[in-house]
Amino acid sequence: MLQDGTPCIAYDERLPFPIHHIEFSRGDFQISFVYDAPKKGPGGSFMRETRKFEFPLDHPFVKLLEDRGNVAVAYMSKTDLLEIKVYPVIFTH
Repeated sequence: MLQDGTPCIAYDERLPFPIHHIEFSRGDFQISFVYDAPKKGPGGSFMRETRKFEFPLDHPFVKLLEDRGNVAVAYMSKTDLLEIKVYPVIFTH
C-alpha cells in the first residue's frame, strides 16, 4: 500500500516493455500486466502482450482494486520501491 492508500504491486525484475494497463480475472483471481510490444519486421506497429502472475490475489486486495479502480506498480530493488506508476485496472471474467 502506498501512503495515500493506493494498492501497490511490487515486482523484482525489469519488464520488457512499458505497461499499458492491468487486467484482473474474476475467474482465477490473477492479474496480468498488459503492454504494447513492438512487432517483429517492417511496419513499426505494436501488438498487445500480457504477463500473467502465477499467484491469485486475496479478497481484501481485490476489494481495494474494485474500490479504487487503479493500482500502483513499482520495481523493487534490494531496499526501495522504484519507478512507481499508477495504472487502470480492467476486470475480466
